[in-house]
Amino acid sequence: MTKKNAEEKLLEKIHQKLSDINTNMLKVFWIVAFFAFLYFGLMLYLLNN
Repeated sequence: MTKKNAEEKLLEKIHQKLSDINTNMLKVFWIVAFFAFLYFGLMLYLLNN
């Protein structure tokens, strides 16, 4: 049972780390998407003037 508990704890730590990475990647995605939206908005504005 001890080995199984140790494996479960290790898997839980790995899951937590992957969840943190996922959260950070989503934040990066939304920041990049925001600036891409601003960039394309500016390009459309400049093309129409």
